Amino acid sequence: MDSARSRDRGGAGLGLSLVGAIVAAHHGSVQVRRASLGGACFAVRLPLRERV
Repeated sequence: MDSARSRDRGGAGLGLSLVGAIVAAHHGSVQVRRASLGGACFAVRLPLRERV
């Protein structure tokens, strides 16, 4: 993992919250699972067309 991305260096921890809000606004979904090498793997899915 990139050490510049560590919470030790600050950051507000808003990344996933922002992702969730943007994805929800577009009627998509966010899924998380354990990554095979440790950590987490996130999948963001967005629809190709606007819902009618």
